[in-house]
Amino acid sequence: MNQIIEFWESLLSKSDIEIRKMAKQYGMDLTIEEIQKLRSLAQKANITWLVTGIPERVLKEAEKILGSKYKKYKKMLDEWR
Repeated sequence: MNQIIEFWESLLSKSDIEIRKMAKQYGMDLTIEEIQKLRSLAQKANITWLVTGIPERVLKEAEKILGSKYKKYKKMLDEWR
């Protein structure tokens, strides 16, 4: 779970290039546009996500952003739990 939070926090604190490199380390090839859209989702995050996990509505929005890459993204999140 800490890796999930770390990834979402990085969306708020790191540059697009840094996030892209980080995602590649986990097998995700994200575009700058996708990163920026995910960043806007991360800005809506709150402390309760630490306990409850990322809300389903947020995951659905991430699925819209990532399209076919979402399955790989979701698998990555599930492995981190």
